[in-house]
Order: sequence, then C-alpha cells, then structure tokens
Amino acid sequence: MAVRDDVLHLTNGDSTVDIMRRARIGGDIVPWRDVLHEGPVPALAPSELRPVRAQYLARLGPAGPEEIEAQLRARDERLDAALRAGEPVVLWFEHDLYDQLQLIQILARLPDRPTAVELICVGSFPGRPRFAGLGELEPAELASLWPARAAVTGEHVRAARAVWDVFRGPDPRALARAAATPEGRLPFLAPALRRLLEELPGARDGLGRTERAMLAAVAAGARTREQAFLATMASEEAPFMGDTIAFDRLARLGPLVEDDDGLRLSDAGAAVLEGRADRVALVGFDRSLGGMHLRAGDGLWRWDHERGALVAP
Repeated sequence: MAVRDDVLHLTNGDSTVDIMRRARIGGDIVPWRDVLHEGPVPALAPSELRPVRAQYLARLGPAGPEEIEAQLRARDERLDAALRAGEPVVLWFEHDLYDQLQLIQILARLPDRPTAVELICVGSFPGRPRFAGLGELEPAELASLWPARAAVTGEHVRAARAVWDVFRGPDPRALARAAATPEGRLPFLAPALRRLLEELPGARDGLGRTERAMLAAVAAGARTREQAFLATMASEEAPFMGDTIAFDRLARLGPLVEDDDGLRLSDAGAAVLEGRADRVALVGFDRSLGGMHLRAGDGLWRWDHERGALVAP
C-alpha cells in the first residue's frame, strides 16, 4: 500500500477515488473524468481539446461548459506539474473501453522516456468472476493491487500515442487495423477498440451494439430505462457505459420505442430488431466517435457484427 504523500494517483472516476481513500492509499488522488468513447475527440492540442469536450459533456449533466473546462484544465495541469517535478505518478485503470481510452490519453501526454510513472491495469480479480472494474472492489481488495504496479516505459508511450492519433482521426479503417493488432504492453487496448467499432451502425439493421442490446431488453420485458440499462450492461464482457449515456442512446431511438405506462417496442422497433428494417433509414444517424463524425447520407461506414468487420459506404 502507498503511504507516501508525494505520489499522484490518476484513476477512472469518483467511485474508485472514494475506495482508494478508504483504503488509506496515500498521496493525491485525481479522477480523469471524461467519457471519451462519446462525443467528438478531434486531433487537437490539449488546450484546444478541453473546450470541445466541455461543450459535449455539458449536455450530459448539470455542470456548464465553463465549469467542466476548468475541471479538465486542473486535471491536466496537475499531471503536467507532477511530471515537471519528478513526482511519482501511478495510473490505476481497468480493461474496459472507458478506461482504455483514458489511459492512452494520459500515456500520450508523457515524455518519450518517462520516469517515476507506474501502471496498475487489471481485467480480472480473484473471487470476482464477473469483474466489472476497480469501483466494485472493497478497499482491502483495491489496496492489494499495489504490489502489481509496473513501470511505464517509452514503449508504452509510443504505443499509446500511435493509437491515440488513430482514435482521433477520421478513418475507421485505421481504427479497425489497431483493433486487430494486439499490443503486448497494453493488452486490453485492442479489444476495447473493437468494442468501440461495434457502436457503428450494424450492416444488417443499422443498430450499434448498445442500441441492439437495449431494444432486445425491451423486447424481453424491460419496462423502464433502468431495467433496459441493467440488462444491457449484463450482456457486456467488459461493462463501460454509464446510465446517462445509455438513456441518451435509448432516447435517440425515437419512434422505435414507445413509453405508455412502460417501455415497449413499436412495430418499427420490432422490425429493426428482427432485421426487417434499418434504424438509419427510419431514425437517421449523427454521432461522433473519436475523430469520426458519422452522419446518414455522408457515406456511412457500418459494422458487420457477424463477420466482425467494417462495411464500406
């Protein structure tokens, strides 16, 4: 367990921060706080990216863009200050898409030859067969990961920078190549990128994987947004999405789901779920994934879920 006070810990969110504090892990603990798998993440310098992310994140919750941008700036500046001072930095992350994108964003900011930066990144935990992340661990369980930390090297940084650039680029083919190329230093990254690609409109029905799972949950009897969300997360190998994003996805399906004293599929929703109609044709599509802005009518890339491959416009 860390007992030094001159350590900066970066991790995925507030729930993990709370557990780390209850575990009496010393030092300054900072949550990274950004759902990078949602909304635009263009190839901009950090100072230019912050307002873009703040504008998007503000539409998801009560905080305004100025407050969110200030939080992002404080987070970035805290890391930069630690790196300049040679303060030890420990990164605590897990295997899912949410965490892997945060991790490569941080690693890409490090110097070519980082010193005093260590990584804890896990995809499982003993006694938890359905491990869903650091935020579900007890304080003593989380503290037990401390000896597993490993030094971050220049190879980590180079690998992360390459994928961070691809993620922020406009070409899904480059993202698909990265998703098909295992990276030994970051073993959870390629599966996470593949999961991101599964959010593209499906080749058969126009549904992303999350949308399809939520419609299937409603068809199976989920009567509330919360029930549909829980069923959807239960279908994930590595759950990564919060309820706010999932509820937004459900709302964007518009006429495919009706709510009359409880959720149910409309005739159009049933047709889409069965592959007899196309979600994009019925509802449209306009979404940013990393550096890609995907819109119906612009030559929309799709994902063939059966073959696990991109389908060109």
